[in-house]
Amino acid sequence: MPTYNSPGVYIVEKDFSEYPPSVNSSIAGVVGFASRGEPNKAKLITSTSQLIEEFGRPDRVLGGQGVLGALEMLTKTSAIYFVRAINTAGIDASATVSFGACPAVAVSGDVPSDLAAGGSGWRGQQYGKFLFKITNNASANVTPNTSRNANHSSYYELNVDKWTDSTPAVGTRQAGAASIVKAMSAKQTSDFPFTFVSSTSGTGPIGWFVGTYAGSGANLVVSAASGTSAALVGGDGMTRCKILQPVSATTGEVSGKSAEDFATAYGGTVSGGGPGGTFFTQSLWAGKGYNYSAITVGNNTNYYGLQVKVVSKAGKDWTFQVFNDGGFAESFTMDFVKNSQYPEDMIQAGTIDAKSDFIKGSFYNDGAAHSTEQGLPKTAAAGWTAPASFQTAFALTNNRMVVSNNDETDRGGIAKGTIGHPTRFVKFIDGTSGLYGGTNGDLGDNNGSFNDVIRGAFIGSQATKTGMWALDDDSLNISMAAIPGITDQILQNQLVTIAEKTQNFLAVISPPKGLSTAQDAINWTNGVYTGRTTSVNSSYAAIYWPWVKVFDVFSAADTWIDPAAFAIGAMCETDRIANTWSAPAGLVRGRLTRPFDVEVSLNQGDRDALYGAGECVNPIVKFAGDGIVIWGQKTTQRTPTSLDRVNIRRMMIILRKILLSSTRTLVFEPNDPITWSRVTNIVQPLLNNIKNGRGISEFRVVCDETTNTPLRVDRNELWCKILLKPTKTAEVFVIELNLTNQSADLGTT
Repeated sequence: MPTYNSPGVYIVEKDFSEYPPSVNSSIAGVVGFASRGEPNKAKLITSTSQLIEEFGRPDRVLGGQGVLGALEMLTKTSAIYFVRAINTAGIDASATVSFGACPAVAVSGDVPSDLAAGGSGWRGQQYGKFLFKITNNASANVTPNTSRNANHSSYYELNVDKWTDSTPAVGTRQAGAASIVKAMSAKQTSDFPFTFVSSTSGTGPIGWFVGTYAGSGANLVVSAASGTSAALVGGDGMTRCKILQPVSATTGEVSGKSAEDFATAYGGTVSGGGPGGTFFTQSLWAGKGYNYSAITVGNNTNYYGLQVKVVSKAGKDWTFQVFNDGGFAESFTMDFVKNSQYPEDMIQAGTIDAKSDFIKGSFYNDGAAHSTEQGLPKTAAAGWTAPASFQTAFALTNNRMVVSNNDETDRGGIAKGTIGHPTRFVKFIDGTSGLYGGTNGDLGDNNGSFNDVIRGAFIGSQATKTGMWALDDDSLNISMAAIPGITDQILQNQLVTIAEKTQNFLAVISPPKGLSTAQDAINWTNGVYTGRTTSVNSSYAAIYWPWVKVFDVFSAADTWIDPAAFAIGAMCETDRIANTWSAPAGLVRGRLTRPFDVEVSLNQGDRDALYGAGECVNPIVKFAGDGIVIWGQKTTQRTPTSLDRVNIRRMMIILRKILLSSTRTLVFEPNDPITWSRVTNIVQPLLNNIKNGRGISEFRVVCDETTNTPLRVDRNELWCKILLKPTKTAEVFVIELNLTNQSADLGTT
């Protein structure tokens, strides 16, 4: 207690208003194969569209019905957690994006000798006009950033009104190229197919005209105008353009050859042997769902998977776009100069701190030892040094990665430590590439059969919380879980084991498709049928049978679906229209509206056998007039107690969660009657609410000196005893008909 020394009024606030919070009992956990998406992590999914976007279409998966079952559950609940299982055979889809040199023409800084001498041509004509033309090879799928001409060839005009800021004195040499720099700065716009780049060098060229597009499919033609508005008309009336020099696409250097009338430069690809001149792009995760394809259905073309597209901009940068399932998804502005826009900074090389939701990418080491994947290296290159400016030649700190356009094409023919001829004005080459080669890591990698590798991928690791063990997380708040379509007994038993260990959820399982009689289902449940050698016996598990048929919009065909998905849906529907402790069965809460057939029609005798003493199969029945109905709600516990029913087990799961969360604040409080009273005040209203909702018929809460003996208090233990009488469901409804004679008195029983 605080000490108050001076007179005054002091207020001390204490909060004893604890109450039990509400807990959502309709969240399901699903483990299954998928064609895309992050594996081994419980991912919150709140809609069917999000499920397809995250984990792909169900018809692209072989083995189980994880995505298909999850879609059915999401029609009855607003949230599930999906865990993607994947084995080591899963491979990322990939594409290589090439980069190369842009065509460039150097501005030398020379001026015609007659102008330098102050000839009559200078005084007679103080302006010039240039025409610039860029041509891109149509086969390279490169379109100039202009609509002036449809044949991939356009002219652009530049007028230079004066070569200098003032009229030169006779005999004074003028730096004509410097005026071109000034004119270009004012003239060029974003739709120009070239960029003017000033030089920082004190000698040599003053600048370059650089084409927008890179690669061998692009070239740049710079030509002088002719006629009355000829550029740089000398005293002899001849047209000259000596200030222009092509930049070699091979070496990246000025060729040293002057052009009298025009200069042409060609772009080129950058290569270093092997994949040295590529940016290796991969899907963020493995899976067939990332492979690009275009499928025509009727008159419509449907696009699936990922594409990457390079779109050049005037200057040194370009946009790197990602398309998902035919629609635009992301765009990143890149260049090789800004570190913040360097490709490996814009698109991460791995999955940690991902900047893209779909892809990763990296340049790759040309000479280091590596394993191959789809014929491409997996080992990322060591650091690159980005050029300081657009015209600066590339420099590499990793001398095993040769980036050059020299004649050496065989990696073995390039000596280590040789940079070769560095390349200027490097950009990604325009074009669109689809990602290919991805595999799911599902049953398709083992001819549709389970083996220990696939089982291990499904089960995962308890230590790292992968596979099924990702469901071992109290924060997920799942109350039901399934592995739809998977009837392997090892995996089913493991799911039941995790349910028992965590006490957080009910494991819902089913016999395999293809059983033909009720006796087959009973034998399978008892471990005396092909594929199952041990019985299922747990109050944390429930079995539903037979399989049901629905129309699958993805395969456009009628499909048999694991009934576990529909059983979980019925539990969620029960939570919505009644209470967690109500039975998810019968005509009120167990009707299935989507299925239109059952694999096996069950008569009264079949149902009696499946649901008899010591048996635990919940039948799904097709009634004439009433439709398809879940007609049972047993757990697989064989001992006859209250916990042999699904509604009671579900009530105990949710009650445990509420009690844990509502009493955690009392840990480390004094272990005395005041705290005991607080426990009672929390628990009693909760149980009253369940009683009023017909979940229990009677209860008692004991938290006093009888439960908290001196020994328990000395051990720092606080005990609370709760006694419950759960409300039983009316599963056998008997109507007794009594016939009497005419003299009987019906007023008495």
